[in-house]
Amino acid sequence: MNGRLSLCVVLGCSVLHGVAEADDGMYPNVGIEYDATFQYDRSKAKSGNDRTTSDGYLDLVSTVHFRFSPDTEIWLGTEVNPVVDIKPGQERWFKGLGLTVTDLNFYQQGVSTGYRIGKIQVPFGRAQDAAPGLYTKDFVKAYDRGGMLGATGEYRYFNERIGNIAPNLSLYTQDNTFLSRPYLRPGKQASQADGGAANTGRLNSYAATVNWTSWPAMPFLEAQVAYMRNAKGRPVPPPAPDPGQPPQPATPAAAETVKGLSLRAIIPSMRSTDLGPTLHGEYLDFVPFVEYVDVQNEGGNQGADTTYLTTALTVDYGRWNYGITGTRRGLSGKPDERLTELSVGYQLTGVIKLAGSIGREKVDGKTSDLIGFTITYSGGY
Repeated sequence: MNGRLSLCVVLGCSVLHGVAEADDGMYPNVGIEYDATFQYDRSKAKSGNDRTTSDGYLDLVSTVHFRFSPDTEIWLGTEVNPVVDIKPGQERWFKGLGLTVTDLNFYQQGVSTGYRIGKIQVPFGRAQDAAPGLYTKDFVKAYDRGGMLGATGEYRYFNERIGNIAPNLSLYTQDNTFLSRPYLRPGKQASQADGGAANTGRLNSYAATVNWTSWPAMPFLEAQVAYMRNAKGRPVPPPAPDPGQPPQPATPAAAETVKGLSLRAIIPSMRSTDLGPTLHGEYLDFVPFVEYVDVQNEGGNQGADTTYLTTALTVDYGRWNYGITGTRRGLSGKPDERLTELSVGYQLTGVIKLAGSIGREKVDGKTSDLIGFTITYSGGY
């Protein structure tokens, strides 16, 4: 949602990834998790023609579990949302929607190990999910490797002195199969000709992360250190030139390397953790978060070196949560780009949540004001 003010009302069907619904103990069986979202986005540029862009659409996310045992299943994730980018100054409602397959993998979960094989989400970075607000996920999507073909595995080790340490290793390539195209509307299947990092047709890209939690000395601290190398693909084709302008040459291709470190702490008000205040909706905690990511040859473009620094603070109080998030994107040889947003959320019922966000972003030297509101319905069976 780059450069958009957003009024988001969530009425779709989307799955809460990583949370398994209870089943009746009979196998095989099928379960589903979903969120329902209607979203309206709006942004206003601060320079140029001060054009306003607005977009109202559905965002429906679901995960279906085909379970063979308590620890073994096939995981199918889909999303219905806009797959056609909105143009600056455009106003649209329920346009550009398509269905994409985000996950399709075999999942095995053990006592201390777990792995997935198929179309997977590469577990790298936390700002996409841990930072509050509506816009940060899109702002840092450069190092979000979702929908890759390959395998990812984790080992969990616990020690009473050092807590829980969980290393993870992923081996993958970009998906260029029929699963890469959007459905319910005309769309193109991805191919190696599109270029970019990890788009090689071979399992020669990898990511390694280590998550550290439950350290007795600081039990509320969560840490992640991560490294990712995406193999060199073909050069990314340059965009079509403006009328009367000569075509631009393609940027030489290169392997992309990404290094990241993130820290998050959940600091509760100890009084509010007592049963009485909790039942009265008076639970209070503070959640600071910071993540630094260094990207060399972003997107597989030689010399496109960037850094991302995201800092955030979330305050949870009863059914309310309040957040402030700031992300600085450092570009080699260009001015920094920034996103800042304030957000608020309210858990209206057990399955309906309201959220809003206002912010400002500066991208390509252009500043836009952002505003948004969401209503989310979540469920499963």
